[in-house]
Amino acid sequence: MTGVARITKLDFFIMKSQGISYLSLVAVILLFGLMGSSITVLCITGAWFIALMATNIFAIQEKNHLDRLYGSVCVSLNEVVLGRYTFVFLNYFTSMVVIIILYLGFVLCRKATFDVPDIMLGLGLSFLVFSTITGIQMPLFFKMGYTKAKLWSVIPFAVVMLLVVLPSFVSALSGILDFAQSHKELFAFACILTSCIIQFVSYHIAVIFYRRCRSCPSKSAGKT
Repeated sequence: MTGVARITKLDFFIMKSQGISYLSLVAVILLFGLMGSSITVLCITGAWFIALMATNIFAIQEKNHLDRLYGSVCVSLNEVVLGRYTFVFLNYFTSMVVIIILYLGFVLCRKATFDVPDIMLGLGLSFLVFSTITGIQMPLFFKMGYTKAKLWSVIPFAVVMLLVVLPSFVSALSGILDFAQSHKELFAFACILTSCIIQFVSYHIAVIFYRRCRSCPSKSAGKT
């Protein structure tokens, strides 16, 4: 796990210059909060934003030719991949903590009551959105690099958008929304479990792709 921590710290160090970009998330959440959006909307918005921003590490790595820097760290390929997944997840986790704090601030200012099951549902759905997007994106970036995979990385956003709007057009699927509202804790648990499975499978696929990429002479030339 030491190698994973090294890669995660290295990713955070490289992304420090992009830290100001994450402040825009706070502005968006404040705007949505002032509009009276639910905690579910706030969490999903945060998950969407972080999924869009967190993978910028691939772009910075490619643009600045940082493969040698990563190669200089004595870690295995598995640890490089797991460290990157850990970095992206910590981005998501931190954003959710900030969103919950801001949401509680809105609740206190309005002297309203907050519902724990609502928060659990929002977190569960946001984690599912985040995991679906990054779970598809990450293996593509490890396999093709940021530039080549950039267009393909739009696919998970389209998939998530389709899944969000589909119940509104397919009456048979509207029961899922009814079930989610009636069994918030159970549905949230199901979302988290599904998200963990997606991340687990995605990680192993990314390891396979990255190993093949590094073993290809044409792509690994000049790398350590």
